[in-house]
Amino acid sequence: MIPCGERYNHFFNIDPDYFPQVNEAVIRQNPDLWKKFYPHETFVTLLKDTVSILTRKERASLWVEGAYGTGKSHAVLTLKKILDATDEEVKAYFDRYPDQLSSDLYKSLKQLKDSEQKIITVHRYGSSSIKNDDDLVFAIQESISHALEERGIYHTGQSTLREATLDWLKDDIQKKFFNELIQQKYADLFAGEDVEAIIDHLKKYTGDALVGLMQKISLVGKKQGFTSFHMDIYKLIDWIKSIIHENNLKAIVFIWDEFTEYFENNLRQLTGFQHIVEVSETDPFYLIIVTHNSTHLIGEGDTDKKKIFDRFHKPFCRIELPENMAFRLMGAAMEKNKNPQIYAEWCEDANGLYELTHDSREEVKKKAKISDKELKNILPIHPYAALILKNISSTEYSATGVPPIRKSGTAFP
Repeated sequence: MIPCGERYNHFFNIDPDYFPQVNEAVIRQNPDLWKKFYPHETFVTLLKDTVSILTRKERASLWVEGAYGTGKSHAVLTLKKILDATDEEVKAYFDRYPDQLSSDLYKSLKQLKDSEQKIITVHRYGSSSIKNDDDLVFAIQESISHALEERGIYHTGQSTLREATLDWLKDDIQKKFFNELIQQKYADLFAGEDVEAIIDHLKKYTGDALVGLMQKISLVGKKQGFTSFHMDIYKLIDWIKSIIHENNLKAIVFIWDEFTEYFENNLRQLTGFQHIVEVSETDPFYLIIVTHNSTHLIGEGDTDKKKIFDRFHKPFCRIELPENMAFRLMGAAMEKNKNPQIYAEWCEDANGLYELTHDSREEVKKKAKISDKELKNILPIHPYAALILKNISSTEYSATGVPPIRKSGTAFP
């Protein structure tokens, strides 16, 4: 029997790293953090819904919602990583949680990813700056372009961008400004050509020549802090479709986290957003928006509400932590030492602790929907202590899939 708490670290490999809030920056700095996300039931539903749309069984986008602290951000970033990761990494993740993740779901994902057609995932966080359709268009175009560059794809719908650039250059003031830039500051980049020559090239060039020219124009725009063209909603949609077809993509999956404020800022102008979401009906472009409760985001009197809701998979995917989830997360975090001798020692000690906690387990089971197996998995944490932690987590702790259990564990009284 374990004589005192200092031996617990002999049996467990509890990760000392804990992030109270998981966002894109945390994931980028800790690229393997997604592998620790506990795949609870509502996350598995999200995976299944994603497979459903990617196989075109349902031509719709996804709406992910949930209350504060339910781990929505970690969930959708884990989804992105699963779509981006190698087969070996995904298989290892599924093998780690065999009771939660089925082999059939793994096979479905593997089949999707084994295709010669690429799935491009895009992630954007926050929408408070999106005040109108122009902001929406720019944000989507910028995020997709960045994702394509990361994947080494440079055929980014130049034929559509060409038309938008030509329209931009029709304005005399913009045309004059651009001409001054390419004649002076960027003369070497354009070999001294003036704006009229550039316009002529835009009209005549095709293929790689057009790609090269558009990249130069975009470079000037980025360095000067302005876009060298302007897209409206319809041109953006054409641009997205051309990217998919020119690059023979299986899909573009655009995950937009913290999208609640978009609706708050654009209550009276949702038509552009509606058109964007409609793309999934004809082409494999899927918007996955993440918000808080969707019920009140669009007013009942808004005539577009039903149309918009109907463009998303039903029912919406609600990320929730079930009543007994805190206990499961504790058990998952307390990973047993895989050394056969040490594991055998722990099993012997755990059986003794299991017998000692019979009465307390019975009391905890009355308060929470929890099984004996799950209570055994959290040992040596006492069932009463676990119940207290569970209640704390439901009020103060922002759940991210990995509970903040201290490395020393919780000793018995």
